[in-house]
Amino acid sequence: MKIKINESQYRKLLETITNDEEKKFIGKKVMVYRNLHKDTFSIQYKSRIVLYADYVKLNDVEFRVRPGGNEKVGREKKKNVHAFVIGDLEDYCEYPCGDIPNEPNDNIVTYDPYKYKSFVLKSTNEPIYNASKVEMINSKNKIFITKL
Repeated sequence: MKIKINESQYRKLLETITNDEEKKFIGKKVMVYRNLHKDTFSIQYKSRIVLYADYVKLNDVEFRVRPGGNEKVGREKKKNVHAFVIGDLEDYCEYPCGDIPNEPNDNIVTYDPYKYKSFVLKSTNEPIYNASKVEMINSKNKIFITKL
């Protein structure tokens, strides 16, 4: 049996087979959130989950909490996806990662919808909304600011 495909179908097939995700998403603006079901980070690009990773490094970062989602957690006492770390993807280690980097420093950012309305610096509980560089490490579910 032979199947005929056109040029664009061939390119799409080749892209799927090679699955070179790194080239596709490095440098792109992505949204990252903690995936409670898979116990790792989900990386979204254009509203679609494109990767699961145990280590994520982002540049030009925004910490965003959707107020409606935060309020819903308080009301229903059930977690939902409403808090994101948004930035340009610099590096990652796909889930499951066998070589997770060490913790870079003590500048830890955290978010608990039962305690806070935004991401906060763990050491001071001060809200934080932006950073130049962050590293997210799944082994301890931590976000580190490597450059403010």
